[in-house]
Amino acid sequence: MNQVALLGEIVHLETKRYTPAGLSVLSLRLRNESQQDEANLNRIVNVDIEAVIIGKLADEDLKVGDKFSFTGFLDKRSKKSNQIVFHVTEIKK
Repeated sequence: MNQVALLGEIVHLETKRYTPAGLSVLSLRLRNESQQDEANLNRIVNVDIEAVIIGKLADEDLKVGDKFSFTGFLDKRSKKSNQIVFHVTEIKK
């Protein structure tokens, strides 16, 4: 299963663009700062992740600084790339 849930803040938004089929595409960067339990130790985690939203969800009124719960999946940026991108399929405010 490839499902990711992340509480995050939008720290960068690019200009919305469109696929040849007319779907909205919004690229963004999300930041999570949290404490996680690992091997019974408290670990402070700081991570930025590149994300993309495709379709109607990309038409939402999103702004830098907004904090949401994002759900989606991970995929490579392209067939020839090893860079991971978080594809957001749900946003809970």
